[in-house]
Amino acid sequence: MRLLPLLVPLALTVPGCVPAGSQTPPPNVVAQAEVRDERELIVLTKPPADTLIQEAEALGYELRAVHPLDELGDMLVVFRIPEGRTIAEAIEETERAVPGVTAGAHHLYRIQSTLPADHDYATALIGWPEGGCKALRRVGLIDAGVAPGHPALSDGRVAQERFVPGEAPPSTSHGTLMAELLVGPGKLRDTTVYSAVVVDPVANGGDAAGVTSILRSINWMRGEGVELVNISLAGPRNKLMNRALGQASEDGMILVAAAGNLGPTAPPQYPAAFPFSLAVTAVDREGAVYRRAVQGDHIDVAAPGVDILISSEGRLRVSSGTSVAAPFVTAVLAADPSLSAEDVGTVRDKLLQRTVDLGQPGPDETYGAGLISAPPDC
Repeated sequence: MRLLPLLVPLALTVPGCVPAGSQTPPPNVVAQAEVRDERELIVLTKPPADTLIQEAEALGYELRAVHPLDELGDMLVVFRIPEGRTIAEAIEETERAVPGVTAGAHHLYRIQSTLPADHDYATALIGWPEGGCKALRRVGLIDAGVAPGHPALSDGRVAQERFVPGEAPPSTSHGTLMAELLVGPGKLRDTTVYSAVVVDPVANGGDAAGVTSILRSINWMRGEGVELVNISLAGPRNKLMNRALGQASEDGMILVAAAGNLGPTAPPQYPAAFPFSLAVTAVDREGAVYRRAVQGDHIDVAAPGVDILISSEGRLRVSSGTSVAAPFVTAVLAADPSLSAEDVGTVRDKLLQRTVDLGQPGPDETYGAGLISAPPDC
């Protein structure tokens, strides 16, 4: 099924952005798992962590940090790997020495959007009302952070915590755009977005977050009673993420994650591909899939995510990517009374009745259940 254009395109030039019009996928992309530090090992263990630390230090590991994840029932312990051992060898050695722990690499998860574009169609495409919708669930945002001078920070619509090391100011462009899509004018009403600053401004180009920051942010959100979390980051499968995010899901948290922008032939990206997450792909104003979107049987739902126009603090900005699509799904789930008290499995089932089918009839690996629709009575 193809959707007809809804609006006449606007002529728009955005300073500092890549020229609009590129949906060309990267050829035969192969995902490479990036790590924050080749000499760093992250371990999750049930408290107390004394036995793990003693055994690891006896094997030559150096303790770097301990972070209690009380809301997830775990301790996050960071070690420096001894010289001469690979990450894989360190994982195997640590898990063998201390049964029950989960060890893993400090993988990186990158923001999933680009910056071209030129027209505003997204809210009309999904039927979102001009006046916005009241949020029925507490919403979290795991991203690069919202700009300090943003009005949503001063009026209480955004509560923000930092989970990256050092004192360098975070890059807030992407996080601010995501916040605008969630609680900007005409979006979600009567709610506070809990914004976790996880993207490290000084590591790996300043557009990636490490496992430690992500897990600490999830733990914080659990303590704040956040029920619905928007994640616009993607990267490799990681056992630590599986354990901690899986526990949060079991406790009732719903994770809405960008599918990733490595192209249709790329392997699944995480956390979107975890079975307890809702994986969101992006479509353009005609309902065609974003050509850089990851595809697969884990895709749950589609939302507008190509050339999205956002009015932020008096400026017009545009963006494309599966990360731009995710907040539309998060907003619908937050505002829909029929989904406001459901777990992720029930939400996934109900999406089949709450979406517009795209592509081949029925759910598919490109669009999932189809295009998300706004709540009829929000």
